[in-house]
Amino acid sequence: MAAAHSFSLALIIQSAPYKNRVARADLDLALAAAALDFDVRIYFPGRSAIQLVEQRNASEALLPAGYRAWAALPDLASTRIFVEQKWFDFFLERGMELVMPVEPLDISGFSLSWRSCDHVVVL
Repeated sequence: MAAAHSFSLALIIQSAPYKNRVARADLDLALAAAALDFDVRIYFPGRSAIQLVEQRNASEALLPAGYRAWAALPDLASTRIFVEQKWFDFFLERGMELVMPVEPLDISGFSLSWRSCDHVVVL
């Protein structure tokens, strides 16, 4: 039997934080890909990274609690999470903690990283 090849999938979460009422759709896609043994890399460019800030409360905006579900992802699947370096620095300078560990990259690093994946989905 041949060894299985693990494909890589880049999920680029571009939607503005708390914009989408279907809060878990992006997370569900990440979990499904991980269940199919994809090497999942998730990118939060620009202000989309704000949804990873621990202090945010979706209920105040009358949105479902699913936005906080990103915190469970590292426990459920092996993934790598990336945010732009300038946003990572912004959060760090203001003492804003994120709901899960992330890897900061500058925007050119983002591009190089997701271009190395077998598949890319922009959400």
